[in-house]
Amino acid sequence: MWPADASVDPAESMSGDDLIRLEKVTLRVGGRWILPETSWTIRRGQNWLVTGANGSGKTSLTAALTGEVPVVAGRRRVNLDNLCEKQIARLSFETHLQSIARDEARDEARGFAGIADVGLIVRSFLEGAGSASGVWDATMACMELFPLMDQPLRSLSTGEMRRILLARALLRAPRLLILDEPFDGLDPSGRRQLADMMTALARDGLQIVLVTHRQDEILPVMTHCLALGENRVLRQGALATLSVGDSGRKHPRQALTAVSSRPLNGNPPAPSQDAAPMIRMVNASVTYGKRRVLDRIDWCVRPGENWLVSGPNGAGKSTLLRLISADHLQAYANDIDLFGCKRGTGESIWEIKQRIGLVSCEFQVRYRQPVSGYEAVLSGFFDSVGLFRLAGKKQRQRARDWMKRLEIEHLADIPINHMSSGQRRMVLIARAVVKDPDVLILDEPCQGLDADNRKRVLAMAAFIGAESSTNLIFTTHHVDEYPACMTHELRLEKEGAWHTRCLHSDET
Repeated sequence: MWPADASVDPAESMSGDDLIRLEKVTLRVGGRWILPETSWTIRRGQNWLVTGANGSGKTSLTAALTGEVPVVAGRRRVNLDNLCEKQIARLSFETHLQSIARDEARDEARGFAGIADVGLIVRSFLEGAGSASGVWDATMACMELFPLMDQPLRSLSTGEMRRILLARALLRAPRLLILDEPFDGLDPSGRRQLADMMTALARDGLQIVLVTHRQDEILPVMTHCLALGENRVLRQGALATLSVGDSGRKHPRQALTAVSSRPLNGNPPAPSQDAAPMIRMVNASVTYGKRRVLDRIDWCVRPGENWLVSGPNGAGKSTLLRLISADHLQAYANDIDLFGCKRGTGESIWEIKQRIGLVSCEFQVRYRQPVSGYEAVLSGFFDSVGLFRLAGKKQRQRARDWMKRLEIEHLADIPINHMSSGQRRMVLIARAVVKDPDVLILDEPCQGLDADNRKRVLAMAAFIGAESSTNLIFTTHHVDEYPACMTHELRLEKEGAWHTRCLHSDET
């Protein structure tokens, strides 16, 4: 039985195995209409892979399956005999963004009321989703979430937040689960665990729509593929008959040449143990209630050093980086020197930020001002979320240069909140580097990026780390993304253990 408002002539009716169908739809994102006259049918037993370059419309099309993105032409139809609306769940970066935005709005309202609050805790967030009988304990155990139950939502790492959001979706006991880049932010163990769990659930009858840019993340249970590009469906059909490696995009300009077309901020100094540190932490610790995230870390970053910060989800990598960027209040409870000045001795947060460029998932979640891509890049000169000052001529030219180097000129006039997650990430990367910072923090910079954009960003990082005086601090859970210019590693472990090592010698 189809919904009454989507009835059709019996001659048009589809097989009883159909779950959901998009019939010649055109979608609206912001003020733009995209993917005109797109048709797509998901049938019983099918698991669909959705591929395409950043900005090709993958997130919007899969969100149209749930009704979250409006259909302005054509029809969305659900076969209620096989699938009700409540049995469709979706996980995406936008889900993450919306969850944090709601929590911050709630926190602000309580602040106006004079109520001190650490924000929504994990248990309350998950209980708000409800659950089918017997699902709760099995989901919490499978996702290893019991230790996180009493933690504030905003204290979680990106990988932990992904697991929480996935658990929230599974608590609804869906029949169709839409996973938009679900492996982003997960360490190798977490990726394997998620792949195994999703594969097992699919074999038990859960149907999956998976959006991913990485071929090694394609689940073995995927049966069909839909590839997008150039504002249209390039091809769709059984996965065995289609190639999934072609993004449908023209070959990019040679990434390193484009990025290194002119010098940045001078030649890199040779690393020296005698040089005054850019960053120094002594016995640094961070706790949330009874949970100790960082435990007595001693760390120095000297001029000419590029540091890889590694470790599993929940080990404290993003927390450590927030101590540097002045985005964590517990920075002032620790012995930390930045650029030769002790934290909390009179320097302003803006003086610190002026010398630091930052890209992270957490920052992308916070950057919600509806400015254009060009204005977002310009805001990097002023360390603001949004643009509230008039940029000078040289600044405007430099912003255009960086957008050209990263091949995102076409995003200059598009509001950042109308971009895909990957497009936003590229704009925010340009924002981070545009001012030639003394320290550039790239925290999982390739999350959500297609293969072409990953190549550009990694080439940019390698060039900056090797050919400029900017100190690079880099994190990733993908070994193949380690820039060759990294000189040292700080390894964090979940139990509070940590160690440092020089990457080009036996020094520790």
